[in-house]
Amino acid sequence: MPTKAEVIRELVRAHFRVEEGLQRIAVMRTKDGEPIKLLEVNENTVSTGAGSIEVFSFSPTRDVPYVTEIAEVTPEQYARLEGGAIRAPVGWTVDDVDHVVVRSAA
Repeated sequence: MPTKAEVIRELVRAHFRVEEGLQRIAVMRTKDGEPIKLLEVNENTVSTGAGSIEVFSFSPTRDVPYVTEIAEVTPEQYARLEGGAIRAPVGWTVDDVDHVVVRSAA
């Protein structure tokens, strides 16, 4: 079975290949047993309005054998999140960002 780090690298590459407006992906630090968490900054996504950020959860599959959670935000929402103007999803904090991958580095 691939490691969580290997799966994350492949997910990041795959998402940059298929999401034209994707600018960056913040990979959240997680503990053993926790889902993979990706915060994706996409200029083509639609803002949820009142500052809430919705998380989509995916069950393990053969290709991605870990529970995966993905939250997608606009660049403006990401800037507001970093500045503390809006809150991260429940269970997520900007302090938990392990690393950020930008499109040119994918």
